[in-house]
Amino acid sequence: TETGVATRPAPLAGEVIPADVLWACTTCGACVDQCPVDIEHVDHVVDVRRQQVLMESAFPKELGGMFRKMESKGNPWGLPARKRMDWAKNLDFEVPVIGDDVESAADVDYLFWVGCAGAYEDRAKKTTRAVAELLHTAGVSFAVLGDAETCTGDPARRAGNEILYQMLAAQNVETLGEVGAQRIVVTCAHCFNTISREYPQIGGRYEVVHYTQLLNRLVREGRLRPLPPQA
Repeated sequence: TETGVATRPAPLAGEVIPADVLWACTTCGACVDQCPVDIEHVDHVVDVRRQQVLMESAFPKELGGMFRKMESKGNPWGLPARKRMDWAKNLDFEVPVIGDDVESAADVDYLFWVGCAGAYEDRAKKTTRAVAELLHTAGVSFAVLGDAETCTGDPARRAGNEILYQMLAAQNVETLGEVGAQRIVVTCAHCFNTISREYPQIGGRYEVVHYTQLLNRLVREGRLRPLPPQA
């Protein structure tokens, strides 16, 4: 610069926005919520990431592995689809799978969208099992997609790989349409946001509830009765 005036355009990624800052953002939206001048930081961050990923192929190496696993296996861990129902083993009741045990989602109250973490991650699997047990106790009929479910594509979109997101999202919307899904309950906040707020952009419109909303409703209706913790 000369006397404070830029003499050449500075690339956003790497100079205006340092690389560590660009990829450290979790896209949580807290900065947008707190900004006194209503700047939409997250949209700009994701746009710059898209340019880096899709045009420059410049992104952290860890993301490369995640992208490949999501594309080939349908989940960020690269685990096989046949393991998606492992969380349901040893339950006292059968968890129906659409296409095997019930013909369509219209035959049950809710399609239970388990999500990748809920199917594969040990801590999240405990939540999945607990929710399924509570729904069963309350007499709410539900079914899952089993190995037909894949990642919603949320990690890819937040990381700037819009093409991979669109591929996964289109696949899921097609699957949900084929099974006649209308009412969906989810445990993952990321899945909730993507299916309820982003899938409508590509024609996927459903009634989506977070499991906390549904459990609260069941308690208010008297179908579930909370008990004090055992000493």
